Amino acid sequence: REMPSIQKMTDILVDSGIEFLLVNTSETEDEVFTFLGIVAPDLMPLMDLDGQATELWQPRGLPATYLVDPAGRIQYQALGGREWEKPVYLDFLRGLRSR
Repeated sequence: REMPSIQKMTDILVDSGIEFLLVNTSETEDEVFTFLGIVAPDLMPLMDLDGQATELWQPRGLPATYLVDPAGRIQYQALGGREWEKPVYLDFLRGLRSR
C-alpha cells in the first residue's frame, strides 16, 4: 500500500528539490526488486546489507519513514503506512523546502 503512494508522491514532487531514498532492511535484493517492479517500478531501493542503517536509525516499526536534512540529521519520523500523495503530506513536504 505505501510503495504505490510513495511512487505517486515522487512523481508529483519530481521538481521539488527533495531527494527520495528507499532503504530496505530485511528482504533480499530479489524480493525487493520483484515487489517494486510490480507496485512502484520507478523507485530504486538501497539495501542495508550490513545492518548499519538499521543500527543507526533504530526503526521501531515497519514501514518507517524518515525525513533527513542535508546534514544527515533525522528531522521527522513516521511509523506505519501513510498516503504520501495526499495534499496534507505534499504540503508538509513542500513546506520543509522553504525553511
